[in-house]
Amino acid sequence: MSRSSSRRGFTIVELMMALAILAIGVSGIVAMQKVMVTSNQHAKDLALATHIAQAWVEQLAVDATKWNHPSQRSTVRDITTDTTWLTKVEDQQNVWLRPAYDAVLQFGPSFDALGNVVSDANVAQARFCTHIRLNWLYPDTSGNGLIRAEVRVFWLRDGAGGGLTNDAICDPKNNAVAIGQAFDRYHFVYQSTAIKQETAL
Repeated sequence: MSRSSSRRGFTIVELMMALAILAIGVSGIVAMQKVMVTSNQHAKDLALATHIAQAWVEQLAVDATKWNHPSQRSTVRDITTDTTWLTKVEDQQNVWLRPAYDAVLQFGPSFDALGNVVSDANVAQARFCTHIRLNWLYPDTSGNGLIRAEVRVFWLRDGAGGGLTNDAICDPKNNAVAIGQAFDRYHFVYQSTAIKQETAL
């Protein structure tokens, strides 16, 4: 072998082939990284939505502490006058609805990307929204009322291109029934519980 041939470097074809192999490997890593980022964001959203749903279940249980009559002390039913959200079981039973924001409790259906409650005045900042559905399991006519409470938390899917309307995700004008059927646009988390009347003795 001559000295000149032993000093020969890579040809342009070999260099281009090496770069092509490197590019294929890097593109695979980049694609995998994008999937991991999307998966991590979805896991975070799912955890936040679950916490929001649990917070609503707890708020409904607290609301039941004001539902004390009829009882041995009074025959006047107070679910419609004293409760904040449970009163909806009377006129909107078995209907998904957006609960009202309560300024005193500073709690409502809208939550931002960190899981903080958003007032109706700032509903455009909401990333998560809540619907509730209430049904009688046992009427409170004898003082032992029991309500089935269902909570639905939803948020936009990535790449869905927006909600059903141009309004904010938790705008009061949005149709709760239509949202519940839009599986192509929203992610959902559901929780249910039984809310018992706190009968006064």
